[in-house]
Amino acid sequence: MMKKKLIKQLGWVLPLSLLATGCVYQTKETWVDTTSNAYNTSVPDGRSSVVFYRQADAVEGSTVNIYVNGQYLGSLQPNAYRQETVCAQNQRFFAEFTNNDVAYHEKANSGDYYNLPESAVSFFKVVSGENGRPALQAVSPEQAEADMQGVQHQNHTLSRVQVADQCSQVLKKYTLQASALFKFDRASYQDMLPKGKQEIAAVSQDIKQNPNRIGAIQVIGYTDPEGTPQYNDKLSLDRAQTVKQALAGSGLDANLITPEGRGETDLVVSDCRKRHPRDAAARQECDQPNRRVEIILHGEKVSD
Repeated sequence: MMKKKLIKQLGWVLPLSLLATGCVYQTKETWVDTTSNAYNTSVPDGRSSVVFYRQADAVEGSTVNIYVNGQYLGSLQPNAYRQETVCAQNQRFFAEFTNNDVAYHEKANSGDYYNLPESAVSFFKVVSGENGRPALQAVSPEQAEADMQGVQHQNHTLSRVQVADQCSQVLKKYTLQASALFKFDRASYQDMLPKGKQEIAAVSQDIKQNPNRIGAIQVIGYTDPEGTPQYNDKLSLDRAQTVKQALAGSGLDANLITPEGRGETDLVVSDCRKRHPRDAAARQECDQPNRRVEIILHGEKVSD
């Protein structure tokens, strides 16, 4: 009796008689979307680690894309997380449903900034934001530990986040009071006070002492909680842009300066409304530290 020939096809061993009928069975290549890996608690010196996670019922919609400084990290399905190592400094995070940002304008310009701690893991959960769109919320490690029970690692996409070989560090921060910079509730260069122009000139002169060490200059505007969040966001950004204009006019490289408006977030004094519920003048005085512009220098520190 003649033995049937055997043919090996993608791991299957099939009799020649089956091939003659045209019925060829092949293994199908599939992506393994998630794995049960735990997040990594080991963080390199001088870096920070961030975990973004999406609980099963966090937001209704398709996969959620996560961006770090405009660079794609990954797409989160329900009940999944991604982790990335980044520089331990101010970072911009943004979340959006897949295919919602067709021109990629928002991922390049939108998001919230966070000051990340060095050699630690920070956690951000996907929540339902304005109009049901995804948003990111910073949470404590304790809350993340409870939330992430059963949440698996998402691994079907490759991160495009680039981390510099040498992360810049915060060299110095200047805090300028808005009351010294601008007329009340104003933001243009024409509304800048003489004292404010003098303070910015002094900051510029100080920065010029070590120009080769400066890699970036952040200008961040803040307001008090009076008014709507939308109005405060615009006012704080307008003031930051005017301070950038003044710094560039003093001889600093405008390409190094990034203005940002954070409105009424990160209040220095958070209970002025509680302290002075019926005294507007007292609230305005209490809120003065909140109305400010910060100038933050990033660059390389010189070893001692």
